Amino acid sequence: MSKLARDHRNGDVIKIQIARKQLNLTEEEYQTILQTYGGVQSSKDLDHDGRKRVLAYMERLGFKPKASATGKRPARPTPSADALPLVRRIRAQLISLDRKPDEYADGIAKQMLGDQAPQFFEWLQLRDLDRLSQILTHHQKRTGAPTS
Repeated sequence: MSKLARDHRNGDVIKIQIARKQLNLTEEEYQTILQTYGGVQSSKDLDHDGRKRVLAYMERLGFKPKASATGKRPARPTPSADALPLVRRIRAQLISLDRKPDEYADGIAKQMLGDQAPQFFEWLQLRDLDRLSQILTHHQKRTGAPTS
């Protein structure tokens, strides 16, 4: 079984378990559903079609799948038009510094401004963005990273 197929299988099995809890099914009711719609005793033994049939039946019973709130990175904000050139320069500097993530610049901004620092460096004032760029330029020269 490929990794992708295994991931889909595991995701479906987890959904079935969540549906079971959400619907407050007894062990006997759950086993009956698995046997009737999948022909097995355990959700782990279901094939692809069986998992889909069991999930479809559980949705007819009232199961409502919810989107996961975890696992997604927060989206980076879109900088203002006047800050965009500086933000692009900072991102280019981060790339030249061994592909440092944007969070690296967020951390420098937090060190620069303390508690008054915004969550994302893109929200900094223009003067603070310029200071951040100067700090990264100094870091590039110190480490021998390309600066142009």
